[in-house]
Amino acid sequence: MPDQKAQKITYFVKEATTCPICETKFYREELYSGGGRLVAGELTDELRRLYEPTQKYGELFPLVYVISVCPECYYAAQPQDFVSVTPDIIEKINLDREKRRSTISLIFPQLNFNEPRGLAEGIASYYLAVMSYEYFPPSLNPTFKRGLYSLRAAWLLQDMHSRFPGEHYDYVSRLFYRKAQFFYDRAYELDISGDESLGEVRNFGPDTDKNYGYDGFLYLLCLLRYKYGQRRNRENRIKSLEDSKRILSKVFGIGKASKAKPSVILEKAKVLFEKIGNELKELGQEK
Repeated sequence: MPDQKAQKITYFVKEATTCPICETKFYREELYSGGGRLVAGELTDELRRLYEPTQKYGELFPLVYVISVCPECYYAAQPQDFVSVTPDIIEKINLDREKRRSTISLIFPQLNFNEPRGLAEGIASYYLAVMSYEYFPPSLNPTFKRGLYSLRAAWLLQDMHSRFPGEHYDYVSRLFYRKAQFFYDRAYELDISGDESLGEVRNFGPDTDKNYGYDGFLYLLCLLRYKYGQRRNRENRIKSLEDSKRILSKVFGIGKASKAKPSVILEKAKVLFEKIGNELKELGQEK
């Protein structure tokens, strides 16, 4: 077990976690709270909270420590779901062990989840979770979570690109944004059909500082379509944008309904609504 006393930014919990896939015992790393470690900065249009670097602690990335990862078999999930796997799921995830290792090694050949995490381990944790949740039951909302974790991986890859601009992490980030857009769209479809109800989601995030609820999910669905959806097929693009405008109009609401919604969502949704309208005008669909 790593020396907790040596950690000033993070610490390793005293109680070991046992991986349900391979039975390896490991210790979760947590970020210390308080002490002026996190100084909140701006909120991006993607509802990501940025944090200001401090002189004492430097630049911190809270998202890096969210996902539990077995350092042996690379099974990954959020702590609440980590042990919520049945024997049939365990078997499938175990069979994919080498696939997880080989896939993540294409981006990060050297990872160490037994030591304090860096950006590489943080990004890898989300990608490993995207792969692991493929086998989770609908009751645990795997499709939505795969979208959320793809989005967070894209964010952290942007951070990696700012540090190492010549390593093409911006390209990989765009791939994860497209993954996020696909899974958010699919989660929306499954919610409408009743096959994977989003009513079971406790925290929509998308970041760790605030839960923007279902309205935040709808806003992000439309934003991801607008920013990262396909543009080659004009007809499909128009259809996607028009549907997004309808969804955003529901987010606005009227009267008491709109007053109860977070003002930041209403403001950002209105800005996005206007941007989508402008693109539809350029495509000849609006006057």
